[in-house]
Amino acid sequence: MASSTGRRWRRSSVSARSAVSAVSALLIGTCWLGCLSVALGACVAPDSSTSPPPATMTTSATITWTPVGLPAGHSPVTLTAYQGGVLVGTRASQSPEAPESTGAPGLVALTSSGPIALPVIAASPYGEEATWLSIEATREGGLVAVGGARGGAHSNVRWSVWRGDGSGLREQEQVFSTFGGWGAGEQLGVIPTDAGPMLLGSWESKGAGLDADIWLPVGREWIRQDPQGTPLASTSTLLVGPRAGAARGPAAVVVGSVVDLGDGVAQRPAAWVSRDGNDGWESVDMPGSRGEALNVGCGTRDCLVVGVSADRLAAWRLTGNRSDAVVGLPDFTIADGASMPPPQAIEDGWLVVAPSDQRTRAMVVTASGVVREVPPPPGKITTIRTFQGTWYAVTTDPGGRTALWSAAVTLQR
Repeated sequence: MASSTGRRWRRSSVSARSAVSAVSALLIGTCWLGCLSVALGACVAPDSSTSPPPATMTTSATITWTPVGLPAGHSPVTLTAYQGGVLVGTRASQSPEAPESTGAPGLVALTSSGPIALPVIAASPYGEEATWLSIEATREGGLVAVGGARGGAHSNVRWSVWRGDGSGLREQEQVFSTFGGWGAGEQLGVIPTDAGPMLLGSWESKGAGLDADIWLPVGREWIRQDPQGTPLASTSTLLVGPRAGAARGPAAVVVGSVVDLGDGVAQRPAAWVSRDGNDGWESVDMPGSRGEALNVGCGTRDCLVVGVSADRLAAWRLTGNRSDAVVGLPDFTIADGASMPPPQAIEDGWLVVAPSDQRTRAMVVTASGVVREVPPPPGKITTIRTFQGTWYAVTTDPGGRTALWSAAVTLQR
């Protein structure tokens, strides 16, 4: 999804890793030859509408993180670029002193005149308690969101789906069997393809384990599709483990892992690409040894997949239905159970968030493999977005308190 940014709830799956930890920052950029210097910032290419600068021209950027205030009682959870601005999915508490784990789902628009709280109207008791998993903008100017709240005898996540626009969000109440029941897996987020929005999740397989599943809207109802006969379905020898997805024009990209039971038990990174919406799914071979793809972001030219290979940080560029491993990344271990927000396209580069031994690691990696570290905002980044030269990040401090930060990236030639 251009994003899958909300809080993750994981139940047991074929994947050896689960999305539970907040993370630190890593910037991966591919720049023009003229992008030669970086000063505490990212390697940023010139506007794609113009020709690349000559090799003698230097380009630099600076980053200064500034806290962004929200209306009283709102704690940031997700970020969405939307029609000339940024929307912040929040937890809205009636009391500013109440724990951030309590409250209702909220939505705040960041405007030139300040933050404005937008209406969020629930239709069910669990919707009133939901925490945002994903809020995405559609090509038609709408919003699709997924939230979750734990409840019931087994404290399973009760998922809710929401539609709206720049005026707010309203829950589309679904029957229990839409997201719940004996075969239920989890929701992973919204994929807003140009062919129409879809929900990505998992469900009990007819073959073995869980399948990667897609839900499509039919009126106000969201209908789960049958993945049998497609690479999204698990078999008795190959178990599919989806982790995240993104839109690439009319197509969808899903990443995760497969566990091969044919010769021992081996987990390897995996990706699946559709031709149009939920049609024409194909598997993409991912270079690397055992591991898992944790997230994906797509730009106008290609996608970047991030994850783990042999317990180390890994990334793959996905062009069409072909993937190539990114070389020159810093060599450090990714802990089991780590999560990574979706990479963000920065002109000709990528902004990526990755965990590193519980420390904040922010750096630029150019196409030639040169690495330059840059300062992140305070705390652990849980999600990050870029919009018109400004970067926004949600962080969590050791006490569990969240904060919103922005950094304007200024180019100098």
